[in-house]
Formats: sequence, C-alpha cells, structure tokens
Amino acid sequence: MDGRMQLIKALLALPIRPDTSRWMNPIPFPNMFDGDTNRLPEFIVQTGAYMLADEDTFSTDALKVTFLITRLTGPALQWVIPYIRMESPLLSDYLGFLAEMKRVFGWVEDDDF
Repeated sequence: MDGRMQLIKALLALPIRPDTSRWMNPIPFPNMFDGDTNRLPEFIVQTGAYMLADEDTFSTDALKVTFLITRLTGPALQWVIPYIRMESPLLSDYLGFLAEMKRVFGWVEDDDF
C-alpha cells in the first residue's frame, strides 16, 4: 500500500496543467470531478479522450485509474481513499473503476444507446 499511496500523493502534487516544454496533448486537460452526478458523463468523456490521445503515457489500466484519481476532489476524492488504503483490485481495472464510479455517483445509462 505504501508504494501506491506515495504514487497517488506524488501525482496529486503535480501542477494542474502539464508542462508546456514537453509534448502537448491536443485534448484540453480534464476538469476536476467532485462527485456531482450530472458532471460524471462529462468527466468520463474528458478523461477518456485525454488518455486516448496519449496512449504511451496511459498504457495500463493502473495508470488510467491513477490519473482519474488525480482529477477527483471533495466527496469523490473521499470516496476513493478507502479503495487506495485496501489496495483494491479496482485500482488496476479501468472499466471496473468506471463502473463503480457510475454506481456510486448514481449515473444510470439508457439502454437505448
């Protein structure tokens, strides 16, 4: 747990915007997510597009989930802390993590899509 917690803390300490001296992702840097159900679809699209444009950086599910965690704040950040403490397998399962976020924050998808 110590290693993952240190990684999360280090990522949370990074600047809000990526360093402009390196490759610039053409997708805008995703906004923070505080747990507002109405903003969850937008958050998932923003973070997904950002990671898709930089597949080299986000090459594993664990890196994708870690990135999502760095974009959480308020109640959403408080929600994820127990998962980090218990080293949940969801931290290495991007689609599972998204499904849990949707369940917890009340996003019900239409079956028509």
